[in-house]
Amino acid sequence: MDQITGKLKAFFREKNICVFGFAPVSSLETEPSGSRPADLLPGAETLICLGLPVPRGIFKSGEKALRLYWRTANIYYRQIDALLLQAAGLLEGTGETAVPVFG
Repeated sequence: MDQITGKLKAFFREKNICVFGFAPVSSLETEPSGSRPADLLPGAETLICLGLPVPRGIFKSGEKALRLYWRTANIYYRQIDALLLQAAGLLEGTGETAVPVFG
């Protein structure tokens, strides 16, 4: 997994994703049924999470802050969805199985 983790780290850095991490699926075993990693992919071992920071100026834009935030979120959701699909493809190219979960 270390080699695969290295490939994913390089991929995320190449795509300017500065917030990402890896965790064992056991960290979500106490979630309600239907929300656990094994409910989506039996045998899953690792969670990969990523995000993009929202520019602080959006929150300082007065009465337009909410509108600007949701517009930014919409753009970021699409970008993150595309990145998760690409990361899943990278993982599956190594012989692993991946399920991108869009949230």
